[in-house]
Amino acid sequence: MSTPPFDAGAVHLRLRWEGGCARDVNLRLERPAAAAAMRGRPAEQAVRMLPLLYSICGAAQGVAASLALRAARGEAQAPAIAAAVLAEARREHLWRLLLDWPRLLALPQQQALLIEGRRRLQEGGFDGWMEEALREPFARIEQALGEQAEPPPVRDAQWLPSLTAAETLVLWPRLDAGFAAAPTYLGKPAETGALARHPDLLAGAAPLLARVEARMADLTAADGLGRTSAAPVAPGVGRAAVETARGLLLHEITLDGDSVADYVIVAPTEWNFHAQGILAAWLQGAVATTPGELKALAARAVLALDPCVRCEIALDENA
Repeated sequence: MSTPPFDAGAVHLRLRWEGGCARDVNLRLERPAAAAAMRGRPAEQAVRMLPLLYSICGAAQGVAASLALRAARGEAQAPAIAAAVLAEARREHLWRLLLDWPRLLALPQQQALLIEGRRRLQEGGFDGWMEEALREPFARIEQALGEQAEPPPVRDAQWLPSLTAAETLVLWPRLDAGFAAAPTYLGKPAETGALARHPDLLAGAAPLLARVEARMADLTAADGLGRTSAAPVAPGVGRAAVETARGLLLHEITLDGDSVADYVIVAPTEWNFHAQGILAAWLQGAVATTPGELKALAARAVLALDPCVRCEIALDENA
């Protein structure tokens, strides 16, 4: 009997259309207990298993697990770009820009460009090719988004800085499952990812378009993208920080001898889809003339924040 594929979870978004706008925005993130399942396993086995559970960002998960284990054994790593993580993040951005955004905006998908970009990433000839090749597809996305409704800017939005593992220890001396499910920075939900790395792009730009532009900026000037670091937390406890396409990924492992006593993963999706985060702020009260228009706006907002899991949008209608 074959093993069923691992289900990485889902974002569940429910909102109500009433009187021409959105009400009762409810956001729930469903995740399997992958980190908890590592408890009691031999540490080396757990580190090998974790990246196999994730179809998205598997390289980043693997690097984070390996670095966290080394840190738990006393070996810190200074910030450094991991080529495999950088290439993976760029592939993720290409997929969104060449397939997912065109599909959502009823534009032609660019499968041939995606294949060529992935080939060039593998062969090391990506940087000189990319900017020219993506100019036209990006211009089409920019034009199509400009013709769609955008959510209002959130005035008090908070960004999560691109932190090293050592810097995270100052903010969060230890990680636990409660924090991993609903993380906060300085007591508030915060956004991580491409726009957090390029926040100047938000000045004067519509919110969703700014996040698409930030992905382009990541492809041309990967400011921190692919950066990895690790630091010992306490004897037998190590933490790694990895800057992925979607933002900051944290792994913390606690050892009992050569076995895993505890494991915590704080993923970018938990930051960006916090129940009181940016998505809820965008959609609560958002104006839409029809339920279909509201659902389409919600779908664009979700893609702009880029979950690493599927998103299910449920809309209740009250005239």
